[in-house]
Amino acid sequence: MPFTNDELQQLAHLRKGFLNATNGLNDYWTSEERLALYDETFAERIGWKWNVVLEDLEARGWQLPEGTLLDWGCGTGIASRKLLQSPIASAIRTVALYDRSSLAVNFASKKLSSLFPHLAITHGDISNASTVLISHVLNELTDQHLSDLLHRLKKATAILWVEPSQKPIASRLVEVREILRKEFHLVAPCPHQQRCGMLAPEHARHWCHHFAMPPTEAFTESKWAKFRDAFSIDLRDLSLSYLVLDKRPVPPLPTHTKRRIGNARLYKGSASLLLCDEHGVAEAELTKRDFPDLFKALKKDTMPSLFSAEVEHGRIINFNRV
Repeated sequence: MPFTNDELQQLAHLRKGFLNATNGLNDYWTSEERLALYDETFAERIGWKWNVVLEDLEARGWQLPEGTLLDWGCGTGIASRKLLQSPIASAIRTVALYDRSSLAVNFASKKLSSLFPHLAITHGDISNASTVLISHVLNELTDQHLSDLLHRLKKATAILWVEPSQKPIASRLVEVREILRKEFHLVAPCPHQQRCGMLAPEHARHWCHHFAMPPTEAFTESKWAKFRDAFSIDLRDLSLSYLVLDKRPVPPLPTHTKRRIGNARLYKGSASLLLCDEHGVAEAELTKRDFPDLFKALKKDTMPSLFSAEVEHGRIINFNRV
């Protein structure tokens, strides 16, 4: 059913807190009804972002380590639900849910139990989790809170972290990357283990972000039309920043592997892509004449973001899927 005016007001209040970074000051989960409302709107959109990350990891053949999965700052549990539905989580038998809100933990626990009845679910922050899952928390953490969290994360084997792609948040996630890469291998989105190329002064205007494709129902269901109109949200614009780390050795990528960052700038017969590899971040031109099928895929937003390519004098001269 379409949203009532009261429901839209509750969503607007939540959204204002997220955008103004004030939700970290108080517990905003005041009722199970509010959690359910959030879960079918903002959380569902976060789930679409997680789909992109999980598909990327599945394509790489990466798997979670055995042991307990900790969903830190779980909220309604959308991130752990998405993860547990992915083949990469086949080794997980126990999930720990942690949030400052007991209402949120109970809500997430019920959701998980209904989908995964044989899963062992515990409540509370634990220090022996093999995998830690973090989603959309950076704008609510003070520097001290973040420092404490990073100290705890160093005990894990793997970390999966997804955030919205606003530049301040994405830049803060790069800071997290630089701290943790001293003890972890970088799995995604980074195609290398070196210092982040975004930290070079000449890239101060850029930030590391990527895009998810919303499912068909985002454009066909009446609830999403009302949601879109109420908040003037472009449902096609689903951007994210993310980071996946692992203490286990990571299989090497092919030579010349690059990651496309953000959207390409399209022109009549060419496109400008911002690419990341072990040498840093740089723009490269892809021409329609050299790669007609690839150029067409880029216009349709079906070109893979991770690929192997050689660049000569700022122009892509060959391309291979990873």
